[in-house]
Amino acid sequence: MRVDNLDSLSADELLDLAYNAEDDAEITELVDKALELEPDNPEALLLLSDITEDADERLSILLSTLDNLHDVLHDLNIPHELYNEHELGVVYLALMQRAAFTLFEVGDDEQAMEFCERLLKYNLDDDGAIKSLYYRILIERQEWQRILDESLNDDNHELGWAYARVAAAFMLKDLKSAAKYFWEALMMSPNAPFYMLGYLSEPVDEESTQELNDFNFAVLYADVWALSRDLLNWFSRNVILFGLLSDRFAGQEREMSEILKSLKGDKDYSKLKNIIKIRRINPKNDVELIEAIYTELKN
Repeated sequence: MRVDNLDSLSADELLDLAYNAEDDAEITELVDKALELEPDNPEALLLLSDITEDADERLSILLSTLDNLHDVLHDLNIPHELYNEHELGVVYLALMQRAAFTLFEVGDDEQAMEFCERLLKYNLDDDGAIKSLYYRILIERQEWQRILDESLNDDNHELGWAYARVAAAFMLKDLKSAAKYFWEALMMSPNAPFYMLGYLSEPVDEESTQELNDFNFAVLYADVWALSRDLLNWFSRNVILFGLLSDRFAGQEREMSEILKSLKGDKDYSKLKNIIKIRRINPKNDVELIEAIYTELKN
């Protein structure tokens, strides 16, 4: 949506347009105009951080805006526990979320974890993003036993929880539990591991919000499997096995079969292929297929 005379609009009107803009260039123009009117507008600075590619520059915007907005909320006598019920408090939490991810990106795991722990006290509607980052930091620290211990008491079963315990169980050499956790995680999002290993490209369908969330999660966890050669081989074997059985490698079956053979997964593939044929399972029915594979491998 284009407006001929931007100079006639207020900062709030410009930001409303920016939220509905179609590309970064348009957002930048609208945000710049809003900041000309209100240089300290926290929503404008939040949007500015979203389109700032350089992590250090983005972090500077986020942290300075957080400091300023914290003072504003303090002057308004808004208690911390009520931030998610106040308009400016919601913006503050959104800024903190972006800052947590950016801190992790620049390697400041300690402060990123501090922000995560503070954000987890709120009931955020973020599709499990902060919880995924929380577990991702624990993985970076290689706190495997802590991951498993906390996951047992975590009632929010989201992708970060699911894949963190996969990695933790494997690294603690509990291969039976790792396999169980893998197939349970796959049930939650059959495409996530294919994004992690680069077998699927970024979704472009604007209506596929879940796929886009799964892709963003996969980007965050893609490096986890390279922590050890054994972990990468094990994870890749399971992903390729499922990919072949679910017809996800159209035109590349021979190549992927050779890779699976090199990872010593060809016998499982042959066995499961026959079972799927006998039971007349539709390879594209992910739920039924995963349940059948999981049951057979468990036995």
